[in-house]
Amino acid sequence: MLLAESTVLTCAHVVQALEKEALSGQHLRVRFVGLDGMPETRAEVRPGCWVLPSADRRGDVALLDLEERFPQVPGAPLVRLGVVRDRAVHTYGFPRPHDHGLWVNDAVLAGPAGEWVQVNSKLPGERVRRGFSGAGVIDKATGAVLGMVVTEYTDEQVGTAFMLPVEVIIRYVPEVARWVGPPPRPPSGPLIVLIGEIGSDVLPYLLAQVRRERRVAQRVPGERLAAIVDATGRTAEKVAEDVSAGISTEEVTTVLATTPEAVAVAVTGIDAARAPEEVLTGTVKPLVDKGATVLAQFAAPDSPGLRLARRWENERNAHGLERLALLVDMVEHEEERTRELVVRLGSAMAVPGRSADLRLRLGALRSAGERIEPGRVRRALAGTERDAEAAWRELGRLHADLGVRGARHDELHGRLRGYNAKATSAGLMEDEELAELYRPAMAALTTRPDEPEAAAGLVERYVRAVRRRLEGA
Repeated sequence: MLLAESTVLTCAHVVQALEKEALSGQHLRVRFVGLDGMPETRAEVRPGCWVLPSADRRGDVALLDLEERFPQVPGAPLVRLGVVRDRAVHTYGFPRPHDHGLWVNDAVLAGPAGEWVQVNSKLPGERVRRGFSGAGVIDKATGAVLGMVVTEYTDEQVGTAFMLPVEVIIRYVPEVARWVGPPPRPPSGPLIVLIGEIGSDVLPYLLAQVRRERRVAQRVPGERLAAIVDATGRTAEKVAEDVSAGISTEEVTTVLATTPEAVAVAVTGIDAARAPEEVLTGTVKPLVDKGATVLAQFAAPDSPGLRLARRWENERNAHGLERLALLVDMVEHEEERTRELVVRLGSAMAVPGRSADLRLRLGALRSAGERIEPGRVRRALAGTERDAEAAWRELGRLHADLGVRGARHDELHGRLRGYNAKATSAGLMEDEELAELYRPAMAALTTRPDEPEAAAGLVERYVRAVRRRLEGA
């Protein structure tokens, strides 16, 4: 996996066969798959970033440095997760005799297996096997890379393999952490506003509401940002022509290409069109795919066209639920690792516990299914996602702050113990003045390990006193 312009992540055992050449300064050859015209380049193992698999099959991570930089190639979007179960993933490898590679789609993460995560391929069909080592395991809902294939279970009737999750990879090679981020947003499509038995005279007002909600006027020049087209008695081709005519000014065409969500289009009388389904699939859906806001008017709540449009919204909401599940997992994981750090520091600090509430809200949204109007689900999803992202960022800041405090505590503790050892070696063990300075410094570090600066002055006073004694000696 390319992580950045010139950094590649793979399994150590993939290059282990060339171990002597790599250590002697020789280079490996790397080529990009699926990118026509990209040149091959040479690579070498980055010093200190090659963890060979141990006897109990732990480790197996390597970072390679490419001889050339490739800024035009996007890096793998790594995501660090805690619990990963029942996620649909896919991956790409080179099992024999497939020299040009092979995809395995619709594999599922079954759950943790030691430091690995079990990956089950659907059988019959292609499975993850020898030749996939080092491949990224990609979450199908978001495109995030959750880990790296490391091994297979060789029974062909089972279809089981194992990946090393990003969290474990970082444990072995901390440098990888710099390329880890939140999951990318899935291509969830546009907002579809479905209008049932509402007259077309109300649509301009609704369009104005949508424009105000999205603050279109602040981002887009011009006033003509929407078309209202009546599909009654018309063919899908004619409706498409009228929609195009309504938004074909130079300004709005540019907006549709660059900021499609800023364009709102209303199509009325869909059920009375000559071919309602063709109007939806041939005119409305392409706008949906581009990201435009579509106000679609239907004759009745049980309209077949309305059911189709709601299905699009439900599919969009399903993608949103997958992303939200990723975020809740991340919040839960951040809470766990932050609490562990709080315990290690002996701090009384309370770690915000938002994951339980978020998981309850996620469960409620999942159980809503199609019983609740998709727009309400969409809005609830958006609000819950914002809360999850805010909680994740807050926990990340808290963990980073605690990490800095822990490092400072360890630094001061080591400094105090080091100078105490020097004093002892110099025969100053019974020096009462030094003892009077040492005790409060050690007490401050012991009783308030999460507030190291409270002990910093005491430690420095002791250090200066020891130095004076040693220099005087």
